[in-house]
Amino acid sequence: MSSKKPVQNLSALLLLAILASTVSCGTSDTIEDITADVTTTAATETLSELDARKAVDDELPELDFEGRTFTMLTYDQLKADLYAESLNGEVINDAVYERNETVAERFNVNIETNSQTLYTDATAFIQKTVLAGDDSFQLAAHHVVAAGEMLMQDLFMNWYDIPYIDFTKPWWSPSTTEDLTYGDDKAILAVGDLALSSLTGTYCYFYDKTDAETYKLENLYDVVWEGRWTLDYLMNVTKDIYEDLNGNGERDSDDYYGMTQQMKSALNAYLWSCGGKVMQKNSEGIPELVYKSERTNTIIEKLYQLCYESEGVCIQREFPTSMLRVAGDATTVTHYINAFSFMENMTTFTGGTFDLAVIYFRDKETEYGILPYPKLDEEQDEYYTMVDGYHAALAVPKSVQDYEFVGIITEALNAESYKIVFPAYYEVALKTKYTHDDESIKMLDMIVDSRIFDFGYVYDAWKGVSFYFERLIGEQKSKNFESYYASNSAAAIAYYDEVLEYFENME
Repeated sequence: MSSKKPVQNLSALLLLAILASTVSCGTSDTIEDITADVTTTAATETLSELDARKAVDDELPELDFEGRTFTMLTYDQLKADLYAESLNGEVINDAVYERNETVAERFNVNIETNSQTLYTDATAFIQKTVLAGDDSFQLAAHHVVAAGEMLMQDLFMNWYDIPYIDFTKPWWSPSTTEDLTYGDDKAILAVGDLALSSLTGTYCYFYDKTDAETYKLENLYDVVWEGRWTLDYLMNVTKDIYEDLNGNGERDSDDYYGMTQQMKSALNAYLWSCGGKVMQKNSEGIPELVYKSERTNTIIEKLYQLCYESEGVCIQREFPTSMLRVAGDATTVTHYINAFSFMENMTTFTGGTFDLAVIYFRDKETEYGILPYPKLDEEQDEYYTMVDGYHAALAVPKSVQDYEFVGIITEALNAESYKIVFPAYYEVALKTKYTHDDESIKMLDMIVDSRIFDFGYVYDAWKGVSFYFERLIGEQKSKNFESYYASNSAAAIAYYDEVLEYFENME
């Protein structure tokens, strides 16, 4: 077990982070004024919420595991969610470090992380070790779609067979039971707060507040709260926003647009934001395919109009990839290129994930606001969002030998993530440091509460229907949903039948 002592008071750490970010904004207030203001307002509100989180009892037994090692398997893009080598003054890093040290000290264990380079490497490692019966890792925090793709290889345990896992606790997403459980006692993948990427990968809209004023847009927060933030509203306010920045008389990727739309994963996200789903539980708790509907067809028609018939929308940006700070495949590069256009003040709106605020928008010269993805229409009651497929889902390999050990440490890590890491990212890094107004903070709360984890997406394996939007609208530049579905759905339906059969036959 590490001899390093955990941070003793996260409340103090959060307060210092708030102070630091406040000072860095160039205010003329004295440090005494700032301290007083933070102490009487943000500290009272944020830290009282933190205290409430800390007060939730994980109800775990106090056992001594005598220095045993608990190893988590992941890949490099997600490694920072699980591992921090030491304290370095960065709020999220230090919160991850404290979480691991807290659990290590409490149960006398070593917390280690085995990080493979790419998610494909992690998949191969899981297959090799589990099939060999090698208990070299006790928990996988793996790319959710890649993990779902491994379902029928029978490598992972049923979460309901692991003792001390309590899905009623707030550190487990309600979707684990509401959407990802088959019946009431079968779940292979779960979403818990240890998977910080299930927060950082959440889809939202960013808008440039300065440009919104220039183009005389109304208060967009009011539009959201009044239920008017829809695809039609978005198209109406962006259709006339365009400037020929390079002066060549042509609309190209170097010009200014009202909206920049990524045509891969960020396009798929509209299915859920507009009230659609891939699968939904029936009265017996069994997921059923509900994707094909008149609503899905309407969403596709609206998105086609947005992407191809609105002069204020750009769907392709071209920048040197050397400008990017995150390496990855074509989808990842497209994701960040569109974000770069927003940072460079070349668009009023863009859709993306929370992590863009941390990776890129801290350097944006103008202030920005955060909104949910738009609804389909005003008749839709709620705003919804989904989390990008790179986020981690948690799974227990069938090669584990001690279920009690795995259950206790996994539950403890998720509980301490809820109490320490999520507040560090959400309350400080995202809310305080990277947003510019109280209304954006309220939006963040609403967006996080509206996340959906769809059984049909999680177990899609790139064989189902979850990626039809990017393939039909993005790649084929078509809105003929009926024809596309008729040509492609047979294989998808057969695949989903195999998934459901696997769960049905689980012992």
